[in-house]
Amino acid sequence: MTTELHHLQSAAHPMIDTQFLAGERELTEKDLRPYLQPLGRSIDLSPVDERIEEIRADDDIDASLIDAELAPTLHRTLDLTRNEAADAGLWHYLCVVRFPEFVHYRWDHVFNPESPGNMEEKFLKAGTDAYSNALHRIWWGAELTYEEGESGEVEDRDYSRTKRVLGFQELANDILDHDFARYIPVTHACGDLLGHDTLNEIKDEGTYDDPPSNSNIASRTTTLLREELTVRRVEMMEEDDIVETIKELRDDVMRREAGWS
Repeated sequence: MTTELHHLQSAAHPMIDTQFLAGERELTEKDLRPYLQPLGRSIDLSPVDERIEEIRADDDIDASLIDAELAPTLHRTLDLTRNEAADAGLWHYLCVVRFPEFVHYRWDHVFNPESPGNMEEKFLKAGTDAYSNALHRIWWGAELTYEEGESGEVEDRDYSRTKRVLGFQELANDILDHDFARYIPVTHACGDLLGHDTLNEIKDEGTYDDPPSNSNIASRTTTLLREELTVRRVEMMEEDDIVETIKELRDDVMRREAGWS
């Protein structure tokens, strides 16, 4: 069964109140009808429903891995253009009307009735903010990290980097929260050079007696990269130059954090 996609207008945002954010009431399409604008696209979202059910039924899946586990199915199913995905109202509709149970399942731990902003942004952020909205962040995390297969077909895409990035929450946050996130060569290089496997391999070489944590390395390196890209035009950099720049910043962070000058 297909779902007709809609844009949820901002006039409806006052209805996303503390009671809704607490999961104490639902908002249906009927409730929000005056604020829903059809987008002319209908998609069968049942694969996403089924994958969410599988994830919720698997007691072995750590909460920090939920985004990584859902990302390939969400991205393949919601085969949107980037222009379509840039519509914040689409993600508000999906989070508020179509998948509110998933948002609560994934993010209820951030809800604070005295300060509901952190939970509100999981439903109502998006657009230029790739970091906050519960589904928007997963879709863009996949869009910016997947590899096209030889066939070019959706089913042939490789999401191994996507799972690596979204499975390392600090790295995913550090990438998606920076302006460079939407430039794919940078995102790919960050995913390849700052993932757990790569950093653990460096540590296993024994170069540093007391190496810093992977989270600290990823956070410090992406912060320095953001600063570096304020004085360099990233679109003018070759991919090899991007890789070398990130590698140098990462290695410098590891040396300094390990007490080397």
